[in-house]
Amino acid sequence: MSKETKKDQAPRGGRVQRGGRRRSSAASSVKRGPAMTIAAKLVWADPKDGEAAAKQLLRGAVSAVRELTANLNASNNEATVQASFALEAMAMAASEPGREYRRNSLAKALAKALEGAVDDVARNVLIRALQLVGGDDEVPALAKCLEIEGSFDTALLALRQIGTEEACLAIKNSLARAKGSRRARLAAALADFDDSCCHSDIPELVAGVLAKAKPEDAPMLWTALAKLGYAGVAPALGKALKGESKSRAAVARGCLSLLARNCLTEDDVAAAIAELFKAERESVPSMTALLDNTEGDGGSLPYLLGMASSEDKVVQEAAANLLIEDFAGSSVTETIIHYYQVHKVDTGKHDWSELRQVLIRVLGLRGDVAARPFLMALLHDPDAAIRKSAMEAIENLMGQLDRRVLVATTIL
Repeated sequence: MSKETKKDQAPRGGRVQRGGRRRSSAASSVKRGPAMTIAAKLVWADPKDGEAAAKQLLRGAVSAVRELTANLNASNNEATVQASFALEAMAMAASEPGREYRRNSLAKALAKALEGAVDDVARNVLIRALQLVGGDDEVPALAKCLEIEGSFDTALLALRQIGTEEACLAIKNSLARAKGSRRARLAAALADFDDSCCHSDIPELVAGVLAKAKPEDAPMLWTALAKLGYAGVAPALGKALKGESKSRAAVARGCLSLLARNCLTEDDVAAAIAELFKAERESVPSMTALLDNTEGDGGSLPYLLGMASSEDKVVQEAAANLLIEDFAGSSVTETIIHYYQVHKVDTGKHDWSELRQVLIRVLGLRGDVAARPFLMALLHDPDAAIRKSAMEAIENLMGQLDRRVLVATTIL
């Protein structure tokens, strides 16, 4: 046999085409029927034509899903892209109000198609469509996908989106068999089902998983427990705040603030805030957590005024903004003025001039005219920076002043 003949001979099981090339298996596996014909046009359709195409596919949802699913595979070829796009368009169209029958029919067809999905790519495309249209009837099919590594995360997200009692039970059942990081992700997902009346066991269930979780899985469980208002996680969060990892400390800081907002009792709120203050008294989350849970009663004013003198500019600015926006009334204005008077004179250790300027700015932006006499008096202060701050504060409070008059009276 000549070399030329050998070159043109097909490999075993193959088939020679013109030019000596063999037809690819992906191309030969395309199932091109009515649904795929519409899908090919749908990819480049304008919105109006695309909507019409999706509705046409929905009218024959069972056969369309079967044909489109047959073209889904990990090769990610053109047919797979077209089929994926068509299934997504069908799910979105079926999600519109008044299309319950179409939505239920599509969901049923998608769940049935899951059984014959050839690989993770095909399975995940179907699951993402079910995330939009699925309900209790489709939960068993999605629950089976929790046992498949390549589809676990997609199926879990779909069950969280469905959000029913059946979905919650499916996650709990899977949790009972799961191990490692998969177990942690299932437990964290239960925080979405946070109705304390129907799911009173969930916080303790998640806490039990946290107790045995790997360090890298702890943050997602902290977040879940904070969302659930489980005060028992506060000590672990406080410990993380004091640890060496800045990223874990950042997560713990946010979780403590979230926990303080979600706790059911005042004692639990106090415990969460206390852990935050133990680790980071001078921080924006500490201030926010405190303000969120003191109901604007003025009890936190001394703390905020102290933070206004912080060397950390972010903390200082946050404290000033809270004093401006979260506390109303002349009694608060008087407290701020008194604090200014206490810090009117610099000491050997402290230069309070920057604090005084911050307080003046706060008084000008609070909108309480009771501060006007005090601010006017500061126009005679020997410190030029104080006079300038006072002028700006008065104009913020009262409007533009005639500076020519002020110059004539040697105030400036």
